[in-house]
Amino acid sequence: MTIVTTNKNDLLLFKKEAGTIITKPIVDTRFFYHKKRTYALYTSTMSDLDIENLPNLFLPTLFQEYVEKKYEIRTFMLGETFFSMAIFSQNNNKTKVDFREYDNEAPNRNVPYILPKYIEKLLLKFSKKVGLNSGSFDLIKTIDDNYVFLEVNPAGQFGMVSYPCNYFLEEKIANYLINLIPIYG
Repeated sequence: MTIVTTNKNDLLLFKKEAGTIITKPIVDTRFFYHKKRTYALYTSTMSDLDIENLPNLFLPTLFQEYVEKKYEIRTFMLGETFFSMAIFSQNNNKTKVDFREYDNEAPNRNVPYILPKYIEKLLLKFSKKVGLNSGSFDLIKTIDDNYVFLEVNPAGQFGMVSYPCNYFLEEKIANYLINLIPIYG
């Protein structure tokens, strides 16, 4: 469940229905630097106190039901081929809600991952419907073994999947673009 609202009362009703909720930036955010520190906006949980401290009206904000996960999946799609990586972020309190809050002392395990064919077919159907031939998909594998689609980035962040999994996507993308060599998983 997802809501974009500007109203504290709407948010309270949403939280009552959803239980634990998260908030995340509506659009991509940039890192910013101040006095040798880096700051960024991450997905975070909203406690009752956080909501209590909000004014009755606030800027449009995205809230979602928190989904307990086994792991996160990042998938880069090129043409009709998927390159996926599982991110085991749930066992670290620093990265549990948002793996981007990276822990250099206890890095998350990132491994190549093969999506079930039915999930690939659904992602491909969606991609064709919205006119994408490449993009990066964010998914969660829940503790109940279900897949949850979070979002797609049509610009596609392929490096974060390519390098840890040795997919060499820059070569596959080049070959795809010049149409010389078919892509093989």
